[in-house]
Amino acid sequence: MNQYEEKHQFILKAATQVFLRKGYLGTNMEEIATEASVSKQTVYKHFTNKEALFIEIITNLTSQKTEESYNRLPVIDEATDVRKFLVDYALGELSTLLTPEVIRLRRLVIGEAERFPDLAAIYFKNGPQVAFDKLSELFAHFCKRSLLQISDIKKASEDFNWMILSAYLNKAMFLGNSSLPNSKEIRKHAEHSVSIFLNFYEKK
Repeated sequence: MNQYEEKHQFILKAATQVFLRKGYLGTNMEEIATEASVSKQTVYKHFTNKEALFIEIITNLTSQKTEESYNRLPVIDEATDVRKFLVDYALGELSTLLTPEVIRLRRLVIGEAERFPDLAAIYFKNGPQVAFDKLSELFAHFCKRSLLQISDIKKASEDFNWMILSAYLNKAMFLGNSSLPNSKEIRKHAEHSVSIFLNFYEKK
């Protein structure tokens, strides 16, 4: 990474913190420059305007969080215990998404969805849609190995995703950091959700 790219990433990181704290309308380029300890002219050398900077931040951060979640998973071809694999999947999703940064990101994207509909679509494509597609791939693999029996894989993927996320995610979106579960609560919820899912879909 050259000096220009390092500075670019540094500004992105600083701008991310400002946008997450103050929202799109509450943020200006001067504040971003101050946060990054650079001149406003330097910020404009890297980003033509606030909108371009905001779009890059949301796109990059969404992809980064999705990648973090799936990097936690073991290689699927080596998975022999479906229950353990799905619990690990659920733990990865919950541990990645139930963080103050991601909750602020979701609120920010939802709050600006009308102003930036294309960006909201990118967030959905790089976030929830990736989860649905990944789960469909996993479930198809387990069905092929006769470990699961699912007639509608797409629907099962959506059901499982929201089973593990919806309760805690909704609480966090409305109630903030104080409602975020601890690691013990996350594991208990993950194991409970997987048990319900397997009671319905596990090959008998």
